[in-house]
This record gives sequence, structure tokens and C-alpha cells, in this order.
Amino acid sequence: MDQQARIGFIGMGSIGKPMALNLSRSGVPLTLWARRPEVLEDFPVAVQRADTPAALGAQSDLVGIVVFDADAVEEVFFGRDGLIEGLAPGSIVLVHSTVAPEFIIDVAARAKGRGIEVIDAPVSGGPNGAELGELTIMAGCNAAVLEQAKPLTDVLASAVIHLGDIGAGQKTKLMNNAVFTAQLAIVESVVHLAAELEIDPQALMQAISASSGKSFAVDMFRGSGSVEAIASGAAKPALTKDVSILRSLVESNPLVLQAAEQFVKSMETASK
Repeated sequence: MDQQARIGFIGMGSIGKPMALNLSRSGVPLTLWARRPEVLEDFPVAVQRADTPAALGAQSDLVGIVVFDADAVEEVFFGRDGLIEGLAPGSIVLVHSTVAPEFIIDVAARAKGRGIEVIDAPVSGGPNGAELGELTIMAGCNAAVLEQAKPLTDVLASAVIHLGDIGAGQKTKLMNNAVFTAQLAIVESVVHLAAELEIDPQALMQAISASSGKSFAVDMFRGSGSVEAIASGAAKPALTKDVSILRSLVESNPLVLQAAEQFVKSMETASK
């Protein structure tokens, strides 16, 4: 697939929209679809708007999907006027959403029956990484198919890591998010410790951010200031979903999951 491959993109949330804006600035032939057309007002007029996912599929060789969960992926892919109705055999769909591995395996099998390839391609890097094209894509698929997706992945990501077959990308992303959520639990405990030791929590976060304990979790606490603020944003539903999926996959009780689940409980308590 050459550099003039037609790109389609679905999903205008906190990660998807900056990804799509980055694509719109790159000069690739781009078509977008959104449930709410008004979210596309920020895009140049040269970017095509499709009326349905099926119409987007008919205009695309490569499609990226960044919707919240498995139900949303199912709807845009196989629902009424879904992508599957418009895509031509040989098209490639990258599912950037974080979903259960068995679900993405099923999606790929159904699409394969129509001659369409699916790449299990969850992303990490946040809205800033999405806007800058510096995401990490954790890819599960045939390596040759991943190579064909470069007109899309080269724009979106600074790192594209091939982890194995379909499902491997999701498993890796779930473990990554468990590590991050566990780190949030650790930082929360340090904030409580700071109060006990009479150290200003924000000053502590500033010091750790410049020291060996620095992490994205520390930066999130430093920016938000509290579990309550974190729980009020997009992190709570996303991390709760992902930690729950990972728990359903394992029979052991690793420390990382214990800590991650503790922070999920903290967010639930903070939301009440």
C-alpha cells in the first residue's frame, strides 16, 4: 500500500480527535466520521466528512478506530451502516481502542471472512502524544499487514511495536495500564505520607518529578492535585474498564493488579 493510501478515521474523543487533527495536518487523503458532526468543525474543509461508517469505508484503504469500548467498536464496524458494508477486500482496519483480547480476535476473524485485515493496535501517549504524532502503537497482527499500514502509523506514532498475533497488542496495553494505575495508587499513598510527615504534597510532587521517582502518575497528581480531580476526568472510566478486563484474563493475583484495583476503589470512593 503506497503513501497515497486513502485514510479513514473514526473516534473524536480525548485521544482520537488529536490523532485525527494530526492526520489532517499531514496531507494524507483523509475522511472522517463522527456521531456528532459538530466535533468536526475544527478540521480543514479539505478533509472529507462521511455520513456513515459504511460511506467512510467506501472511501478508505486504511481505517483507524478510536472509540471507548467493545460495544462501540462492534457498532461502528458491524452495526447498521457499519464499516464492513463499505470496505473493499484488501482494506486494513486498525482498532486503537482498548478492548478484551478475545473480542479483537473475534472481530479480526469476522472481518477476514470479508477479505479485510484487522490490526490489534491500542495506543499509549495521551492527548499530547496524539497531537504530536508521538504515540506508541502496540500491534498484534501479521507483520506484513502492519508494514502495509505505515501510511497511517508513520503519522500517528513514534514507536510501533509488533508484539505478536491478534490479541497481543491488547494484552500489552492492559498490562501497561495496570502498571500506570498501580503507580497512581503508590503516589496516592505517598501524598498521605506527606501529610503525616508535614510536607506540602505539591512541593513533594515537584521534587519527585525532578528526581528518580518521576513518572507519568506523579505528573498526573501534580497537575490534578487529588484523587477526586483524577476521578472526575476521563481516567476513571478508562482505567476501571481496563483493570477489570485484565483481571478477567488472569488466574493469579499479581501485586500490580492488587495495587491497580486499590486505586480504582479510591476513584470510586472519591466519586461518591
